[in-house]
Formats: sequence, structure tokens, C-alpha cells
Amino acid sequence: MKEAFSKIQNITLFEEKKRFLLFVLLLFSMLFLSYYLLTVAYSRYEVQTKIFSNIDKAVYIFKGEDVSFNLDPDGIVPSSTAYSYRFSVSNFDGETMGDVDLSYTVSVRTTTNLPISVALYRNELPEASGATNILSAARNAQDEDGAWYRVYDVNDEYEMLFEDQVTDVYTMVITFPAVYSNDPIYSNYLENIEVSLHSEQMIA
Repeated sequence: MKEAFSKIQNITLFEEKKRFLLFVLLLFSMLFLSYYLLTVAYSRYEVQTKIFSNIDKAVYIFKGEDVSFNLDPDGIVPSSTAYSYRFSVSNFDGETMGDVDLSYTVSVRTTTNLPISVALYRNELPEASGATNILSAARNAQDEDGAWYRVYDVNDEYEMLFEDQVTDVYTMVITFPAVYSNDPIYSNYLENIEVSLHSEQMIA
């Protein structure tokens, strides 16, 4: 009788230990998962904060329209560090909200005075792993006055639905290698850099 009772007691103790170990394992799993999710959420918040900081130009489009603006070229001199300019495109501002669905495209046009290279990133940091330059290779184009330009197109169209407040942030990275600092031919030249947005109403 005592032997049978001892066996039952041992079985009960084993079951309790097993339940306790399962509880501890579950608790540690939940703690680890919570830490991981908090880390991921904070990382995303930090990246978004960096993307939306230091915007040099804010552009608003509410209907199908063409908008263009120039970047300030005065500070572009040969350097071992790339230049970075940031602009945003929104379908709303503090007082006005777009009331139609829009799609828009982006292009960049530069003069041919300086041997610069241009890259453009949308809603991501250029230094981020896997960041993608959305500009096509430059093509040469001539205007009606005979001036030559380099034109960089973005092949994708981007949508802004009227029921959503949408802001796309672009970072343009301009490289003018420091090796050209020893070449006096570029000392008196400026490079005009123009960003153009073409938007149109989306028809269902």
C-alpha cells in the first residue's frame, strides 16, 4: 500500500515539475519575443525618424499637375564625401487635402558642366542595406535653345489615394569626386539640378 502511494506521489511530483518547466520555458519565450518585437519596432521608428528629418524641400500635389524645382548648386565642389539633399512629396498639407487619386512620376535633369553622378532613393536611407537607386542611367537631351542636359528617369509610377495622407521622402545623393579639385577647368562652373514631378488623376 505504501509502495503504491509512493509511486502515485512520485508521478504527481513529476507532473508538477514538468508543468513548472513548461511554464518557465513559456515565460522566457514570451520575454524573448517581447524584446525582439520592441527592438524591431524601435528600429523601424528610428529609420522613419531619420528619413523624415532634415527635409530641404516639401512639394504638394493635389490634382494632375507638373511641378519642378531646382537644388542649390553653390555648395557642390569636389569632395570625398557625397552630397545629400532630401525632398518630400505629399498629397496634403496643413490646410489642403487632395480629393482625387493621383499617380506621379519623377525625373531629374542636370546640366553637363560638372562630372557628377546622381542617385535617388525613395522612402529609404541610402546607407541602408539593400537600398535601391531608382534613377535610370542618364540619357543626353537637348532643349529648344540647343543646350545639352543629362536626364535621369524613374521608370515606376507612384500612387497617392485621396483617402490616405501620403508622404514620400526622396534622398538625392550627388557625388563629385575629390580628384577633380586639382583640375582648374571646373573651378568656375556650376551645375543646375532640376527635379520634375508629373502627376495625373487616376481613372478607375
